[in-house]
Amino acid sequence: MEDLHTTKQKLVIEIEQLPNISIMELQNFVQYLKFKQAGMTALSSDIRELRPEDDPILRVCGFIDVPPFSETIDDTLYGAL
Repeated sequence: MEDLHTTKQKLVIEIEQLPNISIMELQNFVQYLKFKQAGMTALSSDIRELRPEDDPILRVCGFIDVPPFSETIDDTLYGAL
């Protein structure tokens, strides 16, 4: 198995052979990978169990099931038929 240094050297050689537009694309991809890695690190340290009674979405579920919202929601969303 190749060591990391050899792999990096091969990658540099490959990058040097790319046209400029592909290098810009590669830079965007590298930035995406860094963003994704930072997000995964933050996410793994932030993961916690959300109890149903503390979930803000669950607190408002059913809110529009009562008048006057429930009577006009179809008209509001889809227009009067």
